[in-house]
Amino acid sequence: MAQAPTLTGQDIAEAEGAVTALLEATLVAEGFSTTANEYAVLRAVAARGPWSEPAALHGFLAGQRQLGIDADGAAKLLAGMEGKGFLSGSSLDGAGPVELGAAGRAELGRLAQTVAPLTRPIFGGVDAQELAIAHRVLTSVIERANRLRAGEEL
Repeated sequence: MAQAPTLTGQDIAEAEGAVTALLEATLVAEGFSTTANEYAVLRAVAARGPWSEPAALHGFLAGQRQLGIDADGAAKLLAGMEGKGFLSGSSLDGAGPVELGAAGRAELGRLAQTVAPLTRPIFGGVDAQELAIAHRVLTSVIERANRLRAGEEL
């Protein structure tokens, strides 16, 4: 009998689900109207932005299965966030760049202060080297899965 793999997509999905459920419960308990998806967009734009091509951000978001949105959902999400002043330049046919607005920077700061105490007990007990290894493994899994989905050989 073959030994089960040490790490599978199911493990990754369950971890993501548990962390997202904790995030969503915390946002509600703390009175945020910001959704977990909006938080993910704020983080993505802050970490990877500004996005010079709005279409690239739309495509990125629609491709993030954990968000549970398609291209129309991405457009609605971004339009709603722009309406709140969280983003600017996010219209699909706009010139860009997609950037955080003042309200988005402020909201991300409030969210980060709220979320930080959650992440400490989750990741705090794990050795820093193991976290670095996990990050490298997950980054590699993402890249490899994307390549296979695109029909490329590894």
